Amino acid sequence: MTIHFNVPYLTGRELEYLERVIGNRAFAGNGPFTKEVAAWLEQRYGVPRVLLTHSCTAALEMAALLLDLGPDDEVIIPSYTFPSTAAAFLRVGARSVFCEIDPETMMIDPADAARRVTAATRAIVPVHYGGIACDMDAIMSLAKEHGLTVVEDAAQGLEASLNGRWLGTIAPLGCLSFHETKNLHAGLAGALFLNDPSFAERAEAIWERGTDRQKALKGLIDKYTWVEVGSSFYPSELQAGFLLAQLESIDRNLAERRALYEAYRQGLTPMAEANRLHLPRLDPGRQLNYHACYVIFNSAADCDDVREHLRSQDIWAYIGYVPLHSSPVGRRLGYKPDDLPITEEYAQRVLRLPFHNELSRDDVRRVCEAIKEYFEGRS
Repeated sequence: MTIHFNVPYLTGRELEYLERVIGNRAFAGNGPFTKEVAAWLEQRYGVPRVLLTHSCTAALEMAALLLDLGPDDEVIIPSYTFPSTAAAFLRVGARSVFCEIDPETMMIDPADAARRVTAATRAIVPVHYGGIACDMDAIMSLAKEHGLTVVEDAAQGLEASLNGRWLGTIAPLGCLSFHETKNLHAGLAGALFLNDPSFAERAEAIWERGTDRQKALKGLIDKYTWVEVGSSFYPSELQAGFLLAQLESIDRNLAERRALYEAYRQGLTPMAEANRLHLPRLDPGRQLNYHACYVIFNSAADCDDVREHLRSQDIWAYIGYVPLHSSPVGRRLGYKPDDLPITEEYAQRVLRLPFHNELSRDDVRRVCEAIKEYFEGRS
């Protein structure tokens, strides 16, 4: 039987909420369900203002517009991330300055980021990987020292926390994803957490295609007009209704994923203790959301061979990211693979294992046994 890498989560109430959207005859977005989802997120995570977006990419693009970045500005970004993290800032003309990762977590190395700060640096974008918090204390300290704005890429971070603070709420701006590969989803959606309320008025205009339509709807002005460079950033009511059904099941979803993650750790720990592979380092104060289970091998060859061995048994596992600095776009920006040797080396060693709510513990045991079988066959 095939063990799929991902199966999008369903609660059983999505159709009910979609029928309500149809009954409301309001589809285009920023309707009753959009407002209800935003209020739900604001209340649960203590965010002053949440704007629901059609993707996390949109939330990042909004952040770039809010910071008024341009060709003279630099943004520090870990190279080991999804392209949207960098593309959002490139679209406004800013220069992406890629930095190294900590190979034990696959997340931003604050010390290396600090070495890349220049007079042109305006922002830094840490990425929480696999539902685990990066070193936000060091990042926020670095930002304060140099007067930088931090934008949290918490695409994989919903419901994870660091020292009691939710990921996506620590920096002035937080970007979340509700893509179907995430724990909870709307097929495709995202959110911008405006943790600094001073961004709210401009953010609403950017979100509303660059207009002050929200003020008109609230009766604050007689008619709306173009006031910002914005775009069509919010999702349809169909996406919002689907997402609300998902969010209302968040505790059950998390409990199911926790059990699977713990089963993986139990199965993989003996191999980690034997130095055949490595599990990501979990520093104190980190509460996971169990978004992913990934392992770091001793070599790229081991990683590729294990992936092929799993595939031969109809188990689908995938690599993480191809580093942005050595991608075709990164090369066009002037980067070379050996500019970030740690990222280049360790990106080839990461393997993400099947992880979704329809996995059984027997499936997890089968994955772990297959990896163990590979190493025993090689001995």
